[in-house]
Amino acid sequence: MIAGLIRGIATLASLAVVVTSVGAFALGGDSGLLSTEAVLSNTGVEAEQQRLTLELVSSESDAATAPAESTPVPASNPSAQTGTASPAPSAPAASAAPIDQRVTPTAAPPTTVAPAVRAPTPATPSPTPATTTTTTTTTTTTVAPPPAVSGSGMALWDTAWQVAAKANDAGMQQYVNRLSEAKGITGANITGFLFSVVNINQDINTANGFGNTFGSFSEPNPAYLNNVETLIAKAAGRGLRVAIVVGWDGPEQYSVESGKLNADNAYQYGFTIASRWTRPDFASRWAISAWVMGGDTTRDSGGEHGAVWAEVVRGIEDAEAANGFGKATILHHTAPGQQMHYVGASWLDAHSPQTGHCTDTNTAVDWINQLHNSGARVWGNAEMRYEDITWSCNGNVPISPDQVLADAIAMANLGYMDNFVYGHDDRWNSGWPGANGLDSGGAVSPGLQKILDHPGLIRSR
Repeated sequence: MIAGLIRGIATLASLAVVVTSVGAFALGGDSGLLSTEAVLSNTGVEAEQQRLTLELVSSESDAATAPAESTPVPASNPSAQTGTASPAPSAPAASAAPIDQRVTPTAAPPTTVAPAVRAPTPATPSPTPATTTTTTTTTTTTVAPPPAVSGSGMALWDTAWQVAAKANDAGMQQYVNRLSEAKGITGANITGFLFSVVNINQDINTANGFGNTFGSFSEPNPAYLNNVETLIAKAAGRGLRVAIVVGWDGPEQYSVESGKLNADNAYQYGFTIASRWTRPDFASRWAISAWVMGGDTTRDSGGEHGAVWAEVVRGIEDAEAANGFGKATILHHTAPGQQMHYVGASWLDAHSPQTGHCTDTNTAVDWINQLHNSGARVWGNAEMRYEDITWSCNGNVPISPDQVLADAIAMANLGYMDNFVYGHDDRWNSGWPGANGLDSGGAVSPGLQKILDHPGLIRSR
């Protein structure tokens, strides 16, 4: 009788250990980990009571018939706990420039992420130890970002400022071929490119790729102008459009700032080039989308060179009218930070400022918004950071593919930007722009491909 009573007490003590151990397991919370300190704290008295009881049992003659104890062992592998998988957001590339808050988190390309596994808080503990082993399956989810912006996206342009001044016939053809063949995964492609009529960093009478020199703004060399016409025709032949910088303005760039293009010869120069390239028998004239005034000058605060540009535009528009050519857009390109120049100018249709190669995405957004908020029409950003350009202002670290993608997305997310101009350092100033194609290897550069591939960012021409 006494032995039976003692055995009953021992059994109850064992059950107490089971209940206490399972309860201690629940203390792990979301982490699914067992707290050893909690087990020791909550079961110390019961364990001691059990030990004393068992000593009494062993002293009885029927101790051999006492039931064996069973102590539950908590799960030692926290990953065996199941829970709801919650995908972890992908981290931005360390080299990417900061993106304005207006840019949606979909700036990154599709990213494969592994969901983190969390254990839920257990329900009411069972007095019986679990004997089933649960295996957690980790799934991989591919997250495809939605379009950067709603609508039809921006037109994408390339910069090869020197292609007319430096490339020969084969170089021009190679350049337009490669440009026209670049395509994104959803069919987006490049609309066209911007170039300067004259050499932008050497004397305007440095020979071009055909061996011809420009002459002067008062009397441009017809052979040189024929070479430029060849470039326009090659672009049109591949379905590309062009925006023509009439004379690059800036330090030692031999146009307005140097006095070679001035109020006395500006009208005639504008009339001469537009008459030639918009004439009715030039079948490729449709490719001319815009005429671009300005350049890199920092010596024009928005008025000094205005009289010259107004005369160039007057000559262009008179020639277009005489040739029955639908008016091409008149744009103005600026040095970085000078986007507010010529706001409200009567000769200007829209602004195509340069935010520059030392300007992070947030600053560029602020500058463009400042211009837009003034009531000016913004055609697009005509010169952001070139892919692979390495300047001291950027810490001598090449601008990465993710940075040029971030720039393009930021401009698209403004909601009023119709055009974006991309550039690659290998070819904007190449000795033979066509030879470099889209990058130094002739293929589509990684950053350009990212821009083309991003859903909704770029439209087809």
